[in-house]
Amino acid sequence: MLKAVFFDFDGTLSDDGATIDQALDRASAVVGDRWPEIDTTALESTYRKISDRAWSDYDRYLRPLASPEAMLTALWKHTLEHFGYHDTAVEHAAANTYWQLRLQNCKLYADVLPLLAELGQTFHLSLLTNGAPSMQRAKVQTAGIGSFFQNIFVGGEFAQGKPSALIFTAALQAAVCRPEEAVHIGDSLWHDVAGAQKSGIHTVWLNRKDQRRQDQTQHHAQDHVQDPVQDVSNNFSQPDFEIMSLTDLPACLDRLQH
Repeated sequence: MLKAVFFDFDGTLSDDGATIDQALDRASAVVGDRWPEIDTTALESTYRKISDRAWSDYDRYLRPLASPEAMLTALWKHTLEHFGYHDTAVEHAAANTYWQLRLQNCKLYADVLPLLAELGQTFHLSLLTNGAPSMQRAKVQTAGIGSFFQNIFVGGEFAQGKPSALIFTAALQAAVCRPEEAVHIGDSLWHDVAGAQKSGIHTVWLNRKDQRRQDQTQHHAQDHVQDPVQDVSNNFSQPDFEIMSLTDLPACLDRLQH
């Protein structure tokens, strides 16, 4: 019998696609004011690649940095280095512009609030998100969903984030339930599905963007190609369920219940 439902945040509950586009556009304008010769499309594409890789492996690339401000500034520093430019003031300004817009425009998918209100009447709800604690908690507050969760766990508050078992173990202990009495919902086959399954927790892959499983697997493998510790080729398991909207989640939970 299910007792607890765990959710990822970014890309699962938070619709970060349009928000990232807007923030990146404004931050790129800051860079363009200093170096108008840099092609904006190339700049944004380069930033996305650097940022995606860094945030997807937060423990390796970003955790060692002193603060969220330092993390974002480092991303812009590496981006500009790709074009042969460097200016600390511009990097700070672009990072600050990007973050302020990301925070101000943090919005939920339309299917989130009705579902959380419904599930909160039956299950223990916890939020499990990777990233910098102050940034993630600020985004959750802006989104206005903190009150739905009995617990909020951020990967940066542990020695390792998802897919490490540490954050899942903490969530199980807080919910006072066994792994088979919990289910985790997320958009990442690596951080969410594989991570939860290693801890014995049921999984639902929320595939909002209709991605091919193979594409996400290959993308992760490319980012970790030089990592001798992680064997990414065999670490992707089949989720219990795959859905494209949270409106389909209650049916999945019902099947797990019975």
